[in-house]
Amino acid sequence: MKSFTKFGSIILLLCVFCIFILSGCGEEKSGNTLDEPEITGEYLSEEYSRQLLTDGAETITGFVDMEKSDGVYKVKVTEKEVVPNSSYDEGYYIADTNLIKNLSLGIEPKIACLSDGELIVQTPDEFIKYSKKHPNQLYTIYMMGVSAELIIATSPEDVIVE
Repeated sequence: MKSFTKFGSIILLLCVFCIFILSGCGEEKSGNTLDEPEITGEYLSEEYSRQLLTDGAETITGFVDMEKSDGVYKVKVTEKEVVPNSSYDEGYYIADTNLIKNLSLGIEPKIACLSDGELIVQTPDEFIKYSKKHPNQLYTIYMMGVSAELIIATSPEDVIVE
């Protein structure tokens, strides 16, 4: 009987130990995942964009027009290229590549627009209104296949093609 009690105690201690180990005790969790960082324009333009590129995203630069139809967001990107040219006051011009890409918006899209020189995170509906007021704003679009995962306002100086 004594050996059964010792054996039962050991099994009970192992079960309690396993529960603490497998539950991730001490980690901040939201549901089954670790808490995400705060979604800011800086985070999107740095860490998040690098992660998308690591995951295989492709980028294009251009003007963006988005519309919502039957609950689905459609993204039309008119591709542009920033070309250095000392003849222009800015030192560059924006050339039309004569290419248009039609994309869908990703499941969890991230969008950041410029406001007073600062990147501001926006919802797709806010972006539709913003883009109508700023049709010549240049964006870098991070795509996975035909899905736009990140749309981020870009300064032409940051994407000059040599």
